[in-house]
Amino acid sequence: MGTFKARLGVSNGNGCPAEFVEAMVDTGAVYTMLPESLLREHVGIRPKRYMEFGFADGSKKSLPVGEARFMAAGEDAMSLVIFGAEGQYLLGATTLQELGLIADTTNHRLIPAPPSFFTI
Repeated sequence: MGTFKARLGVSNGNGCPAEFVEAMVDTGAVYTMLPESLLREHVGIRPKRYMEFGFADGSKKSLPVGEARFMAAGEDAMSLVIFGAEGQYLLGATTLQELGLIADTTNHRLIPAPPSFFTI
């Protein structure tokens, strides 16, 4: 596992312009989490459902989840996004997989996943 920051674009997927942020790439996190105010007020994404999540400290919390279009390292894809608290900019593994990217933690960058990375 490893973490570093990367430029991440997020939009509602309906043709509205993307907002670009610096997000922490965390290969140990499953989903992407962004501030609720960014998603609702700036990007226009509404929650579709609530899901329960476990946190590193052992706590659990039910949080709103929606769908967003993400852009990173020249790729774009739709993926789930968790509505988080202010200051939470986290790019998780599911979004990376949807984008076809992997984290190069040595050089602190996102790179295309090799064909052998994905199995069917």
